[in-house]
Amino acid sequence: MSHVLEGKVALVSGANSGIGEAAALALAEAGASVVLGARREDKGEAVAQRIRELGGKAVFLKTDVSVPAQNQALVDLAVSEFGGLDIAFNNAGTDGEPGPISDEDEGNFDRVIGTNVKGVWSAMRAQIPALRARGGGSIINTSSILGSRGVANFATYSASKFAVEGLTKSVALEVAKESIRVNAVAPGPIRTPMLEHASGGNTEVFNGIVAQGRPGTVDEIAPAVVFLASEQASYITGHSLPIGGGAKAGFVTG
Repeated sequence: MSHVLEGKVALVSGANSGIGEAAALALAEAGASVVLGARREDKGEAVAQRIRELGGKAVFLKTDVSVPAQNQALVDLAVSEFGGLDIAFNNAGTDGEPGPISDEDEGNFDRVIGTNVKGVWSAMRAQIPALRARGGGSIINTSSILGSRGVANFATYSASKFAVEGLTKSVALEVAKESIRVNAVAPGPIRTPMLEHASGGNTEVFNGIVAQGRPGTVDEIAPAVVFLASEQASYITGHSLPIGGGAKAGFVTG
């Protein structure tokens, strides 16, 4: 997919590690200028610097996606720094603290919904006018396999990703005739800091239940983001792409 995004401007939230970092690097490698947003300023700046060292163009802005004004600021930076916005990868998210709903506190619920649902909602509200000004573009949201199936002790996280699926499909229908495509990637278990947290550090548990026998890697997600961002996906909108080693089909038991 070398340089399939030449001349494009891409925005990536949650870009300081994991899937967001890998996607930012892949988008830059494909030719896009990249605007990065994340809460961790030191790590976000480091990713931007790495892109620049590799010959790409990148800027970073400390961003909390649960705050609508900060999503708007990220879009404004893309316009002021690179002249517009063509691609948005709304990847920032949190799994919160796992546990049964009877033990969950309201603060955990608010943090997960605020980041995973309000964050995507407010980001798209800010991004669509900028994409419209460019004559169209692509939005990719990070959902999850758990956006289509439940799992015990992650009720709020799962509910938040069901919401991302609904937002993705509904907004795709709203803007399709404006040449704006809205899709999602739905990762299964991927080796990231979030998976380490969710599994209590025991990611090997997925070896026995995922059909392909292992968790995935961030480098198996990033190419899908580049594809959905590119004109190669020009007739794909309102779609959620599962990337989970068979986890969408089900878990194996032996």
